[in-house]
Amino acid sequence: MSNGQDFEENERERKLRRTVFYLLFAGAVLVLGGFLIWKLSPLILPIIVGGLLAFVFRPVKERFRIRWLPHELQVLCSFAAIGLVLFFALNTLRKHIPDEEQKLEFKVRLKYKLNEKYQQLVAKSPEGKSNAVASLLEGELGPLMDKVNQALALKPEERDLFLKYAAGYNGKPPIEKKFVDYFWANRSTGKYVVPEKTPADGASQTAPAAPAASQPSAEEGASLESKLSAWMLAPLIFIFLGFDNGQIRRFFIGLVPNRYFELSLTVLDRLDDAIGRYLRGTLTECFLVGVTLILGLILLGIPAGIAVAIGVVSGFLNAIPFLGTASALVIGVGYALIAENIRPLVPGLNPNDLALYVVILVVVTHVLDDVVFQPLVLGSAVNVHPLVVIIAIVSGALIMGLWGMLFAIPAVVVVKTIVATFFKELKAYRII
Repeated sequence: MSNGQDFEENERERKLRRTVFYLLFAGAVLVLGGFLIWKLSPLILPIIVGGLLAFVFRPVKERFRIRWLPHELQVLCSFAAIGLVLFFALNTLRKHIPDEEQKLEFKVRLKYKLNEKYQQLVAKSPEGKSNAVASLLEGELGPLMDKVNQALALKPEERDLFLKYAAGYNGKPPIEKKFVDYFWANRSTGKYVVPEKTPADGASQTAPAAPAASQPSAEEGASLESKLSAWMLAPLIFIFLGFDNGQIRRFFIGLVPNRYFELSLTVLDRLDDAIGRYLRGTLTECFLVGVTLILGLILLGIPAGIAVAIGVVSGFLNAIPFLGTASALVIGVGYALIAENIRPLVPGLNPNDLALYVVILVVVTHVLDDVVFQPLVLGSAVNVHPLVVIIAIVSGALIMGLWGMLFAIPAVVVVKTIVATFFKELKAYRII
């Protein structure tokens, strides 16, 4: 009896020592991991981007697998094919990127058209009277228009450059006379809200000018250089993971104790499947949103090149929830305000209301994305509550800015898959 009691006590002590060891080991790993994350935080984002690119590349590599060809040559062929596709895509997209003259012309046209639309909106009657709605709009939109005009105003060097292009400069033909007239009309645009003068205003006129902003310090330059150096990791990680043939996975699985081997393998498989479905679904969703916008803009009479550029940019940004819709709205309405000689392909549409039609198109595309595209292509890969999605996006924006918004939903998918699979398998194996 005493031998049995001694054996049980020894077994309890052994389990206790094992538990204490695991706790101490886990605590040490957490402390060391937190310290490394704190010190190496600039490297985290490039590593994640490189890993995700390699994850997206893996189906392409598997798709073109040739049995008799060595693995390294298969990867090199896949890299070459992707490089050619990207080269032709970027070369095509580069043709639609506005040059210096087009940027100046766009600012001039947009400022003129915005002021023209605003003046039509708050126009007074022939007797010089304005109705209550126009007065309300003038009071609310006047300060906003002043800020817009200030933002779109050309700097002195930009004005000189525009006048050079207006007369023909740098091998380009002269700017159309109508747009030059817009430029001179913009010069006479005054403020819509005149601030009241106070005694302090007179004093402020004689006050000494504020000192000029200091030049960027050497520390800022070194910080920028270190960030660029850190981002060099992303393509390197993509290349090395692209050549990986399962060695990294087998290494980490080999570190797992036999008791948790099947559990770890199941978690990794389901996590791999969830991330793959999310990435492929997101790419498909972005493609559908971009195609919908392109077709809609072409039907509204917008030139195909401009429509493709807006659709590509908005579809790409649609990977971040709400950002794709916002970019389509801003870019589309901005172009609709300056567009001239537009002939919609849909009969019965008034070209003067093009901006309104663009807003309706963006709203319809957003509804289709929420109701059709996301449930159809993502399915259960992102089966999380909308409130969780909003909280994750806001939290990601506060922590990492735009990149945090981009990786917020994938992080939710990863955490949800790991936690759900982990506890399910622990119960199945009766570990808990």
